[in-house]
Amino acid sequence: MSDDDPASWWDEAYERDAAPWDTGEPQPALASVADRTEHWRVLDPGCGTGTHTVHFASHGHDVVGVDVSENAVERARAKADEHGVEATFHVDDVRELDAVDGPFDAVVDSGMFHVYAGEDRERYVDALGDVVADGGRVFLVAFGADAPADDGPTPVSHDDVRAAFAAGWTVREVCDAGFETRHGTVPGTYAVVERTER
Repeated sequence: MSDDDPASWWDEAYERDAAPWDTGEPQPALASVADRTEHWRVLDPGCGTGTHTVHFASHGHDVVGVDVSENAVERARAKADEHGVEATFHVDDVRELDAVDGPFDAVVDSGMFHVYAGEDRERYVDALGDVVADGGRVFLVAFGADAPADDGPTPVSHDDVRAAFAAGWTVREVCDAGFETRHGTVPGTYAVVERTER
């Protein structure tokens, strides 16, 4: 992935239908979250082709999907239309989130957190902090510490989650959970993190 043009790598992956994370089904660790409340304003960062956006919108939530790939967002809009749900989509870098206005009650992160490490991960968490309401929660699933690291996402340990969300957040839950790909289940990390300070 090029730092100069991060969108190009993602655009090509979706154009070639070569996105192993794009299974067409919500991650099991996140799917039931949609039933936990009657109505949330939900952010789906790195929404890809809109699987989680559509899932949450179909459960009555007001959902905004964001992805750096214009190709992915076009497909996400088509998927929402196909399923007859209302959702908003933006082409934007999730490390900035300039295109969206908070506050959000919940963030559904399926494989976005594990894309970044170091400063980029800090930028991403800071961007989330700017748009998540006090008491709002981030629900995330990522490749876990035991996941293969060859040419894939950065494996995420429980301590990685705690370190990234150390300031202004409270980690309510972090545990092992499978991350589904087109090639099978990968060892994953699931976390629930609450925005607690400004």
